[in-house]
Amino acid sequence: MESLRLSQTLRLFSWEWQAYPIPSRFPASPLVSLLTTTPRQRSGIHSACTRSLPDLRPFVAWPKTRAPAPLEWLDKFNARNLMSSPASLPFNAPPVPEVEHDRRLVRRYLLQSALRFNAGSLLFLSLAIAVLPLGLGAGAGTPGSFLLHKLNPYIVGGVVLALIVWLALLSSGIARAYLSQLGEDGKALCAEGIASTVTRRIDAPFNPYTTFDLCTETLSGLALGMALGYAGPPAFSHDPFKGRIVLGRWRPLALWRHVEVKVSTEPGPGCRIELRSRPGLAWFEIQQGQALKAAETVYSHLCQHLDRHAAALEAARHARELERTSLQARLSALQAQVEPHFLFNTLANLKYLIRTDQPAAQEMLDHLVGYLQNALPDMRSVSSTLGRELDLVSDFLAVMRIRMGTRLRFDVAVDDDLRSLPFPPAMLISLVENAVKHGLERASRPGLITIRAWCEANGDGRLLSVSVVDDGVGLTEQAGQGTGLANIAERLMLLYGRAASLAVEPGESQGVRAVLTVPLPGKVA
Repeated sequence: MESLRLSQTLRLFSWEWQAYPIPSRFPASPLVSLLTTTPRQRSGIHSACTRSLPDLRPFVAWPKTRAPAPLEWLDKFNARNLMSSPASLPFNAPPVPEVEHDRRLVRRYLLQSALRFNAGSLLFLSLAIAVLPLGLGAGAGTPGSFLLHKLNPYIVGGVVLALIVWLALLSSGIARAYLSQLGEDGKALCAEGIASTVTRRIDAPFNPYTTFDLCTETLSGLALGMALGYAGPPAFSHDPFKGRIVLGRWRPLALWRHVEVKVSTEPGPGCRIELRSRPGLAWFEIQQGQALKAAETVYSHLCQHLDRHAAALEAARHARELERTSLQARLSALQAQVEPHFLFNTLANLKYLIRTDQPAAQEMLDHLVGYLQNALPDMRSVSSTLGRELDLVSDFLAVMRIRMGTRLRFDVAVDDDLRSLPFPPAMLISLVENAVKHGLERASRPGLITIRAWCEANGDGRLLSVSVVDDGVGLTEQAGQGTGLANIAERLMLLYGRAASLAVEPGESQGVRAVLTVPLPGKVA
């Protein structure tokens, strides 16, 4: 049996040389040394190996009549070895960083914890001693008074000193446990982690009133209360006139640990949020990062909510910008339809006059060139003025009067103070062109086109109205079938919505009266 155990030990030692090293007093090559040593030395080596190796008796207790199967013995040993081996990190695991705390900060933290903890305990003890006579019924000739006189001041001082030492040791243990927990978490001790008051600042891009409403919405919610470790929404109070918000676990808020948020009320495009975590009676506790955690939690929730609101406003602004760009493109397309319509009619008139009256055609061409020089630079603009549109209309009617002679007369009566008001381009000229083409050209008698403008107030602001009246043939089936009136109606809807209007109705005696109404700046469309 002894030889069998020694042979098994040699095999195991040769297989597990890396896992179970031999003590340094033995030679480096154990197999060769075991063959060359004396029986007494082999016995010592065997004792050392059996002390450092697992117990092999369960694996070698086979009958003497047969040798153990190699695979069966190896499987049993591996199972025993794996179950008894300690857990270890993988070979490719990154090294665990060792956290070293600032020694000066650690000494400050231990001293601060002892002082605060002792101050709170002694304050509680002083209150207990102050109310002790009341509990004992102290007074003249009472048993309580006799008991107080019998108290030895040395004994009382010794008890108080022992209590101070015990509290200092207790606070040191709690503080060192917190330092050990920080080291396990891979964090170093910081000044804010041991402070009772932590301050944060946030620059908000909104005005103070909007910022205060957003802060109130965020800080009074259930999500923040659960993040702070409360059972529900935090106890909450706010003062919109001072821009101050206070939240905590219990009321009264100033007595316990709470967070105070103050929004600056200076007028301007932005404002500043000052966040401060205050301790209350928790100042006497051993600080373990509660103030820093509360401040960071409230700070992160405020930043997330403000960022979401800013992103929503930016998305809305981007959508309005895309809508404005699309509107500009549609307006340009509509104006491109108006320009060929006007130029085609004007050139058709010029072609007719060239064949019939060349001097009149030359005069018309001069007016047309002047009109195009003034009109083309502003054809693509979204806004114009009433005075500019009236000048264009006057040039156009002058050109048309050369062609029609005495059949066309026009009258433009607009006050000078209205000429500087904004007015959409290429709309008034379309109304005048329709009046000439569908009203006076179809009539066999002379006609008159009258243009008037006036300004009136309504409940939301002021409206500018311009009327074009002709005494032609009036409304017929062919009237309004062109692109002019349809373009005007669509452009008004794109620019002003339902605030603008175009009304086409029969005149008082004959002809057609068209009234174009647009809102002036300052009115919400």
